[in-house]
Amino acid sequence: MSSESSDEIKLRRLPRAWRLTATALVLGVLAAAQVVDTNDWFPLGSLSQYATARDLNGTVRSISIDAVDASGETLRVPLNQTGVGVGRAEIEGQLGRILDDPSLLQSIADAHAGLHPDEPPYRELAIVRSTRPLVDGRPVGDATRETLATWTVQP
Repeated sequence: MSSESSDEIKLRRLPRAWRLTATALVLGVLAAAQVVDTNDWFPLGSLSQYATARDLNGTVRSISIDAVDASGETLRVPLNQTGVGVGRAEIEGQLGRILDDPSLLQSIADAHAGLHPDEPPYRELAIVRSTRPLVDGRPVGDATRETLATWTVQP
């Protein structure tokens, strides 16, 4: 039996170098995700919405999509798996792309038509941002709504 403890494992140079390189790469991606501040790299992204405390006397902003259907009714698009197959967080995560190219909203109308063939199809979609003031962490007053982009649905 050797004089070394049986609990110790000595790594050779190549396995040790590989582990150090992998660790450095993971830490590098984590650091870059913090600097870039994007959720596109999830689960390595920053998820910055939870990273800092919010001002209890600030504002809350949220994104929604309004639709005008074939009957002329204006309604809020249900952003969930049973509504159009995509959640609000996914829309918020892609908001910059959608604002640059509102035609991306066509897929929302197509998903609605596919999931709900018995309902009137969407004719127009609008990305809307609601802003609501807070006092002591509670919403007060009415929300202001701002239309950020619109798209006329293509048949």
